[in-house]
Amino acid sequence: MVLLLLCIKLEEMENVESVSLPADVTYTMTIKDATSDYTREDVVIDPAEVHDLEGSRGTANFRIKFDKSSKHQAYLNVEAVKGVTRAITGEDANKSVPVMGFECRGLDLVSYKPGVFIVKSKGGATFEADLSEGEWADFDEKLGESVSIMGISSQFRTHKR
Repeated sequence: MVLLLLCIKLEEMENVESVSLPADVTYTMTIKDATSDYTREDVVIDPAEVHDLEGSRGTANFRIKFDKSSKHQAYLNVEAVKGVTRAITGEDANKSVPVMGFECRGLDLVSYKPGVFIVKSKGGATFEADLSEGEWADFDEKLGESVSIMGISSQFRTHKR
């Protein structure tokens, strides 16, 4: 089993205190069969879902058979890694920050499509920011300033326990 960390880099942040994943987050990813070149795009992984694994007492947040005739079932579990995964802070501009872990068996994570994040401004306001287009901006009335994020990129890094 491999633990991959989803690392997100926000290139520019204006008046941002923190950026975090919402409680009801889902992840849209491109996944790849670890034993072939077969890939699937726009796969939605919901950490709230729990599926029983065939021929096992285990469970997983996501499972797939890349080939319908295959006995091989690939799966993954979404897991916050204590002391490793965290929210992004305003000081993390242009730094790659591990925000969530994925324990994978039989599949590789290729890419991540960003969605909605929770942004807390330096003025204390909270926003739902859709970063699917790569940038977001709003106005903090209390602060009297704009709040924005420009540029988002992501990568997966292998984490050794």
